[in-house]
Amino acid sequence: MEVSTARPKLVSFRTLSFTGENRRPAGGNSASPFALTHYIEVGLAVPNVAGGILQAVVKIDLKAVARSEDDGALPASFHSEFEARFDYPAGVNDALVLPKFEAELYQYVLVAQAFPLAMTHFGRELQAMGFDARDLPLGL
Repeated sequence: MEVSTARPKLVSFRTLSFTGENRRPAGGNSASPFALTHYIEVGLAVPNVAGGILQAVVKIDLKAVARSEDDGALPASFHSEFEARFDYPAGVNDALVLPKFEAELYQYVLVAQAFPLAMTHFGRELQAMGFDARDLPLGL
């Protein structure tokens, strides 16, 4: 992939929400297997005001459920949403970016920058709730 002057720069990454519930007894086996699912959206934000800059937006939705091997233990569940914003240089318009943006590889490059940040945060939150999250993937 060629280096372009119209390359977006990651300017913002934030957690939109994190919810979790772990009602299992403390001190038990925290190495329960996780069922992790993710949903990723990639979009182009075109400014509707003069002088506004073009942005690419990546939204990542992560859900995990940990079930204990004991039938009596309650499952633990976690849900988190993240958003990454990329700014294009001033003067770059959607006519220049849209043909590239529709390519899967172009979108992958954006997601590949945001996904490890989301998984790192998600893993830390799981650890704060008493789980060993070292086996969660950091990349796509």
